[in-house]
Amino acid sequence: MSEPNAPAPFYFEPSRQSPIAILVILAKLIRALIGQFWFVLVLLLLGRRPGSNNQFLLWMMLAGAVFSIGRSLVIYFRTHFYIQDGEFILEKGGFTRSRLSVALDKIQTITFQQTFVHRIFNVVSVEMDTSGSKGSEISINALDRKKADELREYLLAWKKENAAPESGDASIPLEKAPETTLLRLNFGDLLRIGLSQNHLRSGGILLGLAFSFSENLEPILGKSTFDYLTEELGLSLNVFWSFALWIALFFLIVSVFATLILTAVRFYGLRFVRTGDGFRLEAGLLTRREQAAYLPKIQYLRWTANPLQRLLGLFNLRLYQAAGHELSTKQTLQVPGCYQPQVDAVREAYFPGAGELTWSWYRPHRLYFDQRLFFIGLLPLIGLVVKTAIDFSWPWLAICLLWPPVTAWWQWQLFRRKRYGLSPEGLWNHSGFFNSVQTLLLWRNVQAVSVERSLIEARHQLVDLTFYTASGSVHIENIAQETGYKLRDYVLAKVEGWGDNGQSPSNRTREAELRLSSVTEPSREQMDDGSWTEPSR
Repeated sequence: MSEPNAPAPFYFEPSRQSPIAILVILAKLIRALIGQFWFVLVLLLLGRRPGSNNQFLLWMMLAGAVFSIGRSLVIYFRTHFYIQDGEFILEKGGFTRSRLSVALDKIQTITFQQTFVHRIFNVVSVEMDTSGSKGSEISINALDRKKADELREYLLAWKKENAAPESGDASIPLEKAPETTLLRLNFGDLLRIGLSQNHLRSGGILLGLAFSFSENLEPILGKSTFDYLTEELGLSLNVFWSFALWIALFFLIVSVFATLILTAVRFYGLRFVRTGDGFRLEAGLLTRREQAAYLPKIQYLRWTANPLQRLLGLFNLRLYQAAGHELSTKQTLQVPGCYQPQVDAVREAYFPGAGELTWSWYRPHRLYFDQRLFFIGLLPLIGLVVKTAIDFSWPWLAICLLWPPVTAWWQWQLFRRKRYGLSPEGLWNHSGFFNSVQTLLLWRNVQAVSVERSLIEARHQLVDLTFYTASGSVHIENIAQETGYKLRDYVLAKVEGWGDNGQSPSNRTREAELRLSSVTEPSREQMDDGSWTEPSR
């Protein structure tokens, strides 16, 4: 408790940003002016002749500098923020003034950022987002680090104490424990993470840019790039393909180095911390970003690993927080380079006892495999056969012969590894072939459930379920219709608290258990059909 005569916290009275905000605002204004009038500067610079008078250019630059400095000062002195009557109020403006009020219970995430200038003066920029905003709804350019920490602690404490009963936040116990560093990345860790990324995807993007560039050259060359290389430069077809392979190899090598550099810039000095009320992630070389995840706002977890990462025992962990559709990606905490202990620690905090629960595991119906084999195997094969018949060549014939067994094996492995785990409290999905993907969802975070089925699924009495949360959706495909509808009713009833129908709590509990048992215990026919399995964890 605070002292009786202690001064009120700074955020209860109109407060200004740190004076360093003047520099930050000035830098933003200069970048904006350059972005709008760069072509004018380029024309003036290109149009200069030796000995010409540069006074006009100098006066224009001086006027722009004076305007930027003046506007930065006006914005700084006219910007105030404070908390009043359960609202965060931000008054700002340059030559026009605006007042933004956001209810404290609508604030979803609080993010700190530090550029090089911020770190020199030990200040941070503060961004607050609401679930319906398209961008950072509240932005404070520079605030003293100690004050920023005080403000964030107050907002998180207020949200915990004033959580609405229907939101479920108040029913989630948060242990007050000292901060624990779960993961800290050094240079060797960044190197392993960078080398284990999906370089084929980066190389494909670079190749796509190269092909786009070659298409843009065609109007200049007067013919296709391929024709120009073969006719004008005299390259034979074999030489052209050899050249193309070397180019592809070059782009792959470049993509590896590019991924290493981007990984180092984005995740330099990464520190992943378990706090008493959630998690905090700090990372970044040029701009250091600090994201906090309040545990009741984490909607679901997902951790993935490609073949090389599985060999190294690494996982990419993502914590999906409650946010608007436009902000769902921005507010996702991505923690690369995790090992199994870190994944287990986050999973236990989000879903206590998940590893010890008795899960009922399902596979999708065989139709899942048949449909994918049709669209990925059969339809492309028809096009390959037509291509080979029109323009016969041994390589195309080899592709036609190899395509059916390769795609069948690929889709069968994908089908075998896709599993859905059901428990009284949540869903645990396993999927992926090249990339192993696991998703963990608590039923209490589900906001809506949709049941869909195609004509083919209706014929086989199958449905697809989609569970919508405040940070995205999780899917179940091709499960028995009866199971799907029972699961939907159970989840909605659990989320809505079983309604107010006059039943006693004990009767409602027994009804919940009966419904759940009818969902999670498969029938003998399902087990014989291969739709149930117990995977190794």
